[in-house]
Parts: sequence; structure tokens; C-alpha cells
Amino acid sequence: MSNVLISSARDEVARSLARLLEQRGAAPEIVRSSSEWAGRSPDLLFLDLERGGTEVRAARDAFGLACEIVALVDNRSFDQLLPALAAGVGDYLFLPLNPEEVGLRWARHSSGRGGTRARRSGLHGDLALEFASRPELLQAVIAEVVEACERLAFAGPRATLNLKVALGEALANAILYGNRQDPEKHVHVQAELRPGEVVVTVTDEGRGFDPSSVVDPTLPENRKRSHGRGLYLLRNLADEVRFNEVGNAVTLVLRG
Repeated sequence: MSNVLISSARDEVARSLARLLEQRGAAPEIVRSSSEWAGRSPDLLFLDLERGGTEVRAARDAFGLACEIVALVDNRSFDQLLPALAAGVGDYLFLPLNPEEVGLRWARHSSGRGGTRARRSGLHGDLALEFASRPELLQAVIAEVVEACERLAFAGPRATLNLKVALGEALANAILYGNRQDPEKHVHVQAELRPGEVVVTVTDEGRGFDPSSVVDPTLPENRKRSHGRGLYLLRNLADEVRFNEVGNAVTLVLRG
């Protein structure tokens, strides 16, 4: 991916992200706002949501659908994330930046869709996938589950926004935090698809965690903490979120 643009008025955020991307072979350009976009046509835009959703719409108007947009989100701009996803943002990074999360997102967006290289089983509305903990496989796995949802359960924003984003978050967590990006470990996806309902379970091969220990990032006392936003996002996108006793499997229930 040759043309990468970082749009942020926060110099420290922009420079930190640029350094992390440069370590992965990218050569990003930094601008401070949409007023500096003229003459540029990025393949991938990292867009700071500090200024709200107006620049998301401006980016879509300026660069069209061919440009992938990754939102940069902190606790102050967190309430802008869901509207931004609905407006065309395809992914997000939480601030402060985690180098491993940056690497996972970069691999996901720089690799293209590719094949899943996953083992499949299941018939009659069930879908089972198993794939190695490689972030470049995420896009195709997500696309396959969303496509099955649209054929067998429901279509519209509940499939292309809620399911797509929630599944992406669960898969990224499984690779990054569950399996610690160990390519020898696998992620297992089991989807039950019925008219009007999808139940998807994502299981990693890690040690698990205690979801009850995760704080609510929207509470005033947690505004400066970087944990809990992914789980909060899942609970806002899905109708139900359940974990197994070990904490290495999450089940998402979405209804159309």
C-alpha cells in the first residue's frame, strides 16, 4: 500500500503513528486537517476523530470508496466512533497507540483481502472456520461471515456495520491478546445463521481473561484509561455478548 496519509492536529499522535508505520515499511505523509488534503489521493487514511464526524464525510467526498479509512479514537472522541463507522470508516485504532495493535491493523489493511486459508465445515446455515493467527487473514474471514449473514439471516446495516465491526474486534482480540500473534495457534469461528438471527462464537487458544474485571471506559473516573473500549464497543454493536468460563471464547448474538 503505497499512499498512506495521517490526518491529525495532534502532532505527538501523528508522529508516533508515523514512526510505527515506518518500522513496518510504510512512508506516511502527515497533514493537520482536511484543508491540507488537496492534491492527495491516499490508499489508506488514518483520520483523527478529535474534530468529529465532519471530516469523515469530507474524506469520503474527497477520496471516494477506494480509500480505506482508519479512525484514531481516544476516550474523548469515543462517542464519535459508531457514527464514523456508519459513515464509511472501515477500522479504528484506540489512543494511546499500542504498537502491536498498529502492526495488526497495518497487516490487515496492507495485505489485501486474499484467501482465508481456513478449514471449513458445517451445512444448513452453520459456518465453521479455523485459521492461523495471522492478521492478513482477517479481511477474508470477516467478509465470508458477513456474506453468509446476508444470504441466510438478515441484510442491511446490522450485517455490514454491526456484525462486520463486532466480529473484526473479536477476531483482532483473539489474535493479538488471546493467541499473542503466535502463528502456530489458531482462531476458531462458529456461526449459526437463522432467519433474523446470527450467533457467532470466536475462540482462541490462549489462557483467557476475566471480562468482569474490565472497566467501563465511559465513566468519568476511567476517561484516562485505555482499557475496556473494545468490550464496550462489542456490547453496543451486538444484542448479546457472552464469554465462556475460561474467558477465551466470546459469543456475539445479533438480530436483524
